[in-house]
Amino acid sequence: MKENKNVSPDQDGEQMNDDKATSQSLQDELMKPADIREEDPAKSSSQEIIVPVPEQNSNIEPQPSTMEVHHHGHVHEKKKWLEYLFQFFMLFLAVFCGFLAEYQLEHKIERDREQQFINSLLEDLAEDTSAFSATIKSYGENQKRNDTLIGLLSSKDVKSHGSLLYYLGRSASRSVRLAIHDATIQQLRNSGGLRLIRKQKVSKAIIEYYNRLVFINYLQQIEDSETSEYRKMATEVFHPVLFNGIVIESNNTIIIPPGNPALLTYDSKILFRIAGMVSYIRNTQLGLAKAETEMQTAAQELMELITNEYNLENE
Repeated sequence: MKENKNVSPDQDGEQMNDDKATSQSLQDELMKPADIREEDPAKSSSQEIIVPVPEQNSNIEPQPSTMEVHHHGHVHEKKKWLEYLFQFFMLFLAVFCGFLAEYQLEHKIERDREQQFINSLLEDLAEDTSAFSATIKSYGENQKRNDTLIGLLSSKDVKSHGSLLYYLGRSASRSVRLAIHDATIQQLRNSGGLRLIRKQKVSKAIIEYYNRLVFINYLQQIEDSETSEYRKMATEVFHPVLFNGIVIESNNTIIIPPGNPALLTYDSKILFRIAGMVSYIRNTQLGLAKAETEMQTAAQELMELITNEYNLENE
């Protein structure tokens, strides 16, 4: 018996609707991303995938997002040339004022040092003046003794003046030394401090004053040579034991020996030779006394010049 294949119109319509729904479901599934699709394509037609959609409040208007803007620290604006000129002038003024301040400070320091050197130099000159007076006096005394010694050695009655000859003969070998106080000038020369002396007249006078020592030192060297030669000749005329005995060691003074001690020789040639050497020593010391007298005068004039130039009368 054959199956009845007649289908009613209602059944036919329902069948078509089911086919359309199935086809639409497959299309929707294919349009979804791969990670949302299910692995089993057979179940895709029978299972419905529900994607939650967040609810939106239609009453809230969307707010625009706020972006943070970072501005540069320096705004490059176009400056006028007057502004550049003003900045340059202020920079120049700052540097110039700093230079002036440093210059004034250095100037003050140099002036203070100059004043210290001047005061110290005045003290040295005052001490030099006293030293000149002492040595010049000693040269004068030596000159008188040497004149007497030369006269006795050249006289015919030399044998009757033995005691005085020993005293004068022992004193003739004594020399005088000038002690100059040159600590300040040496410091000025070694440190280049002479440039600190602003007064050219004073600076020139200081140099001329200390240059006088060159000639004095030269005469002292001559005196040393003559004295050394005299001592060699004196050993031929004076007895060494007596010569040594008339010197008082406690104060280094010479006394006149008692009596009339005899000389080792009365040979006129030897006596004249030693008298001639005493004359050389006398003349050299006379030259030293003259040179030191002139230097003493120069010291006094230099002190007066410094006092006037630096207005130190009231100090």
